[in-house]
Amino acid sequence: MTLYRITLRLCSPLATPLKGDTIWGHIAWGIANHEGDEGIGEFLSREKSGDPSLVVSSAFPTGMLCRPIPEPQERTKSGLSAEEYAKIKLNKKLKYLAAADYVSGVAEMSGDEAGSFKAVPVLHNTIDRSSNAVLEGGLYMVQEEWAGTADWDIYVLSSDPAERVQELCEWAFENGYGADASTGKGKILVKNSPEPVEARKTGSVYMALGPFVKESNTIITDLRGDIFIRSGRLGGDFASIVVPYKKTVLLYDAGAVFTSEKRLGYVGKILPNVHMDPRICQSAFTPVIPIA
Repeated sequence: MTLYRITLRLCSPLATPLKGDTIWGHIAWGIANHEGDEGIGEFLSREKSGDPSLVVSSAFPTGMLCRPIPEPQERTKSGLSAEEYAKIKLNKKLKYLAAADYVSGVAEMSGDEAGSFKAVPVLHNTIDRSSNAVLEGGLYMVQEEWAGTADWDIYVLSSDPAERVQELCEWAFENGYGADASTGKGKILVKNSPEPVEARKTGSVYMALGPFVKESNTIITDLRGDIFIRSGRLGGDFASIVVPYKKTVLLYDAGAVFTSEKRLGYVGKILPNVHMDPRICQSAFTPVIPIA
């Protein structure tokens, strides 16, 4: 399998974060829309087989990667100076590091926070659909996510040729991304063709590039990372069914670090049985790269 880097151009604010499991779901819907039930059925069967053909990372500011979760450190001295304390606070706030330190073929970038998202509150009125008038007291607020930079990178591990990977990514975003796509949110363009990249390091310590689940029979050890609760909402043709939500799952997030003596390209698996409809599943795997 080949690890590709693809740059996305954000043309509007987002209502849904650019996490790998959600991006993978949009790719699956793109296949369903273009290749029908037979195409998506073959794709999902292959992905569930334990030998997936397409594993997607979360998105990072172009030229950057998520910051790996550091090892816990014991405090060795008390009475830190103001400069030492300020440095510790600065390091804790860093979300991204230069991708060139970990993968080849990526231009050098500085590790600042220019690419972080900023939540902006936006007021909306509630419309009475019977009268097409504004309801009194119907003012409410939603959060829009505005990115500090327009270009974001995703990493796709795939056994498919680059042309097929690009086609799938273009299908994924052709109708918008995430919530409120019908009102202008989540307009994303694929900026470039997939670029093959390779990890610079060859050690046994790995970093995850997106959300994943730890399998019970896994060979990974010394896992440390942030976790989050995913209560996925169905999209596409399933968005209007009686129960539009998947069962809640607990996932490790991008930046999780672990050790594996076996060489790995990805970690995690597809989760079945997350909805009463057996066709529905949850992406819980992600590309990984060695970092030490």
